[in-house]
Amino acid sequence: MPQPARQQPVLTGPDAPPENVQRGVALALITLPAGILLWDVLWSFGFVASIVAFGIAWGAMRLYRIGSNGPFSRTGAIAVLVITVVTLVLAYISGFAVDLMPSYVEVTGHSVIDGLVDGNFWAQALSHLGDSRNIPSLVLAIAFGALGCVRILIGAFRSTRPAAAGPAQPAPRLTQDGDEPKA
Repeated sequence: MPQPARQQPVLTGPDAPPENVQRGVALALITLPAGILLWDVLWSFGFVASIVAFGIAWGAMRLYRIGSNGPFSRTGAIAVLVITVVTLVLAYISGFAVDLMPSYVEVTGHSVIDGLVDGNFWAQALSHLGDSRNIPSLVLAIAFGALGCVRILIGAFRSTRPAAAGPAQPAPRLTQDGDEPKA
């Protein structure tokens, strides 16, 4: 009968391997296209879901930890934060592109692929993004995005703090002449 795999203990302190920030960031960047795709699928059904923001933050943090192969530092937490925020901003912009693409294809007769590489399409999408009628959806996207990822990001930053020191040792008792008592 096969034995269950033993988990390697997490090394901390001087025995821990050094954090590989570049490798962690490279692996965490996988969440960028995945998060945008998931956001766009839900957006096309008319939803702005905080679960997508949660998934982006959780995925970025998990993949960073796997890639960095070491302790999670403040640099790692900042990298996860930046990847999460950039992914959510790009996902919001691409959500508007998903809304506009059918109209653009119908009016111009271009294919979806042609529309994605056409500068006029992106100019229209970005101008539509700045329309004052879209402010409520922007506010909702920010609110649900924050609801979804804030807990994960706070946890990422908290995990970078050094562990609290144990209880303080009491000062040694001194005798009247200033020496420690002999045992």
